Amino acid sequence: MKESSLVKRYARALVLAVDSEEEFARVRRELGAFLELLARDARLRLGLTTALVSQGEREQAVDIAAAGLGLHEKTRLFLRTVAGESRMAFLEAMARQLPAAWCAARGIERVEVASAVELTAAQKERLRAGLEKALGRPVRPEYRLEPGLIAGLRLARGSVHYDFSLAGSLQKLRQAIAGDR
Repeated sequence: MKESSLVKRYARALVLAVDSEEEFARVRRELGAFLELLARDARLRLGLTTALVSQGEREQAVDIAAAGLGLHEKTRLFLRTVAGESRMAFLEAMARQLPAAWCAARGIERVEVASAVELTAAQKERLRAGLEKALGRPVRPEYRLEPGLIAGLRLARGSVHYDFSLAGSLQKLRQAIAGDR
């Protein structure tokens, strides 16, 4: 799904306010906890997303929830801003956009790595180092299992895909044989 420019702006603003990867991870976890709270509490969700509640009351509700959840100050301030500007309906999309915004702001290339089996820590490190060398910039691999690959890897970097899997090789062979008939 394409995220709106509004969602991207808020996500970018939050990642620019965060100082370290550890702080970023904490803020992301806390936003997830806040979203879970909203999913469980329909009254709070309605109060934070409706225009019938004043800006001050929405901000006060965020402060109460933040205190109850023990949220980091940057998380609380971000949520106050989102609630105060009547953007709470976009919070889930903003949270989804955060990893991409973090990588873009830090010059990190995101690479999706699909493998038939779970890679070992050593294999992941070797792959990351090789990708960084090839791309000339920091890389953040995002791993997922795809048993249909049979063996090997499939890499995706934006809209560019590289298939180094047995399933991909078999598919190419099948197409080559079918094309020769």
